[in-house]
Amino acid sequence: MDIVKKITCLLWLLAALLIAPPLLRSFGLKPKDMVKALFSEEARPSAVLNQPEAPAGESERGKARELRPDISVPPPPASESAVEYSPEEEKSFNEMISGLEHVALVAPKDDLESLPSQVYRPADSAQKVRWLPPPPGFLTADTFNYLIYREKNPVTENIKTVLDTIHGNLMLDLTPFTIVIKPNKILVMLFGEKDSYMKFTKRPAWSGASSDLRADTMYVIEGQSFYPLSVHELTHLYFDGYFLPTISPLWLSEGMAVYMQIHATKQKPSWVDRSLRRILKGDYISFDEMTVTEDLSNYDTSQAELWYTQAYSVVDYLLNTRPRDEFYKLCNEIKAKTPLYQALYRAYGMPFNKVSVLENVWLHDLQKAYRDGKILQTPPAAKPAPRPASAAPAMVPAPRPTKKPAPQQTKINKLKLVPTNSYRGGF
Repeated sequence: MDIVKKITCLLWLLAALLIAPPLLRSFGLKPKDMVKALFSEEARPSAVLNQPEAPAGESERGKARELRPDISVPPPPASESAVEYSPEEEKSFNEMISGLEHVALVAPKDDLESLPSQVYRPADSAQKVRWLPPPPGFLTADTFNYLIYREKNPVTENIKTVLDTIHGNLMLDLTPFTIVIKPNKILVMLFGEKDSYMKFTKRPAWSGASSDLRADTMYVIEGQSFYPLSVHELTHLYFDGYFLPTISPLWLSEGMAVYMQIHATKQKPSWVDRSLRRILKGDYISFDEMTVTEDLSNYDTSQAELWYTQAYSVVDYLLNTRPRDEFYKLCNEIKAKTPLYQALYRAYGMPFNKVSVLENVWLHDLQKAYRDGKILQTPPAAKPAPRPASAAPAMVPAPRPTKKPAPQQTKINKLKLVPTNSYRGGF
């Protein structure tokens, strides 16, 4: 019986020797390390070495927590200190950028010369392209609606707030179009100088902002015209995106963008009033030319101002003198690639069966609105300058009293006696 027990113990010991090494290697340990850990005092935890010996006979129950090694979690790395910018830099940008409620304070009162350039809308704009990485010298930020690249300076919370405010207003003002197709996320590139803007975008000298429908990108120069021009360019990306894969006519796209720009800022640029006066004098572009123009790169500043103003005026007429649902019907017909004269008739009915009819009615109503004082109200005549106090008053002769003419009397001729018959008899 003792022999059997000895054989059994030897078998268990052999099995342990066979199983233990692979098991230890699975934990990254070696048998000699385990032996050293068990019998070397150097490997024992300091908490165990420093633990006073318990009196003889005292139970060791409940001492497991105290006998654990002291495992401390390293403190989190110190957060990098935020970059601070001078109050002057922040104030200067806050004066240039403002929301709709503050735009009247920073916008120039007498002149807004910056013109938006023609939106880039290739025929395959529905096939979107990937955004370029930020060029050297641009700092970036990200919001729910925008990816923002800003030249030389960081993107502040004020910029994000302004752009988000524009987004919310446009989503409401363009509800019939944005509710059907939600606009894509927009890349906004902010340029600090006009030279860098023109070098990067290759736009004409009179341009202050532009957009790319295919890349869902807006380019704008920081300055006092930042807010209205941002509204203009984002209108292109939101409104024109509704027509894709069809490309809407340029006059409709630019006219709606200028209309939303003026509607958002409650202020007309000076070039709009200046061009409206030209139109009222008969200096305007025929609709046969305006409605087919798709390239403004060869226009000088005066021609571009007139073209933009006329497109804006036509859209303003269609939106505010005709029912809005008819304008939406017109846009749907254009999206379906219906010719313009047919789209006008299907949306507005008679007499709008020709483009020339729209031209004549628009010009007539524009001139009537001017005569009624609804547009381009002329300022009151200046009062004559007061006479200097030192000058002697001029002697004005008293007016001579005028005699009232006597009322005319009707002359009645005296009645004459007429002789009668002398017969005095009777019956």
